[in-house]
Amino acid sequence: MKSGFDIEEGETRIFARGSRKLAWMASGDPAGFPVFFAHGCPGSRLEVAFLADQARNQGFRIIGFDRPGFGRSDFVDGYGLRSFAEDLNALADDLDIKKFGLIGWSSGGPPVLSTAFHMPERAVFVFSLSGYTDFGKFEDAKQLMADYNLYGPALSDHFPRLFDRMLQVMDWTDRHLPNFYLKLAKEEMRAPDRRILDDPETAEHFLRDQIEAMVSGSDGVIQDLNTEWAPWDFDLAQIKIPAAVFQGEQDVFVPWQFARHLSENMPHAALKLYEDKGHLLILDPSVQDNLFRLAKKAVKNAVKE
Repeated sequence: MKSGFDIEEGETRIFARGSRKLAWMASGDPAGFPVFFAHGCPGSRLEVAFLADQARNQGFRIIGFDRPGFGRSDFVDGYGLRSFAEDLNALADDLDIKKFGLIGWSSGGPPVLSTAFHMPERAVFVFSLSGYTDFGKFEDAKQLMADYNLYGPALSDHFPRLFDRMLQVMDWTDRHLPNFYLKLAKEEMRAPDRRILDDPETAEHFLRDQIEAMVSGSDGVIQDLNTEWAPWDFDLAQIKIPAAVFQGEQDVFVPWQFARHLSENMPHAALKLYEDKGHLLILDPSVQDNLFRLAKKAVKNAVKE
């Protein structure tokens, strides 16, 4: 599968958020409808390139910024989901953007859902792909992750020092043995995701993104995971804007049942389950086409109102 994106596209820009800096990047159609994108964990602003070609062809501008502690953005202790919404709101003001769409992939799902809750007057739609749900509402979430051999939440709860150490080792491997890191990642994935990373250009950008994510260390990753695995500080049932949840049933990193829980707890959410796709479904052209078709429909309906 060809990647369909330009890994060299986009220029890193710095937004001064008080005394700290926030690194951001844009791709797609410069004159298109703006969509803020929240990256995964580990992840960075470089992920906007994943959507660049389709966004350009369908009239969208994709804007992503490094959450604090990732990439080139300064770490902020205690940074929560509402903090992301406030940062996004400030960046939108600085860019003179009045209305926008929201897309979050993996760990980027909770931050954009928070933004949809806190800023319904500005957000036109919100899409979560391969994302988490609110563990405070889904009582069996941590047990379900353990059933998938995903022990991060349990380790963080009961052995936090070991959890932190494991992420530090992952950080070191990512930065110093990138090819080994990629090999380990692919071994954990199922066939749909491995096929995506068999494309050299896609694998190169995936690695660049992972390395960039941890350029300042693992503190951002640790805080991000603990934040999304804790009860959220907003109510999914109060998200009133159009929403869609995309999930591959072959995802070995986020149980597909989280997507069903998300869609059942948001009043205007559509569930898009893919039997033959995994965690990297955001890189699949057919999924992207569906994504932007829904985005166009939401924008058109918003204009009518």
